[in-house]
Amino acid sequence: MRILLLVLALLASGPALAGGDDVIRCNPDGNQRELDQCAADELAAADAELNETWRQVLARAGEGVARDRLEAAQRLWIQLRDADLEARFPLAEGQDPRVMYGSMYPMERASARAALTRQRNEWLRATFLEAESP
Repeated sequence: MRILLLVLALLASGPALAGGDDVIRCNPDGNQRELDQCAADELAAADAELNETWRQVLARAGEGVARDRLEAAQRLWIQLRDADLEARFPLAEGQDPRVMYGSMYPMERASARAALTRQRNEWLRATFLEAESP
């Protein structure tokens, strides 16, 4: 999460440092900052879809043990997602991800996180919203 916030802060401050526009827009044929923005947009869309599915799953679960178990599972999934990302992009304490992985790091990490988020969304939908009730 800290890395994502750092990436977003760098993206937000980038144009001001370069003296250009205040807004970086996604451009699949553009420079690395524009590609980073495409990946950030992809992640934001995946997060929004997951959040909507999550609201629907919780509404269907109601109150009680089922909801408690769902919330516990979701908290654990978030930990697993973050651990998977750390395993895919390992960094020792104090290492700079841009030195270790290059300028494409923000784009690659955001894309990987978006893919994991979409997978979770699909699983939640198939398991709790589209499956027939017993």
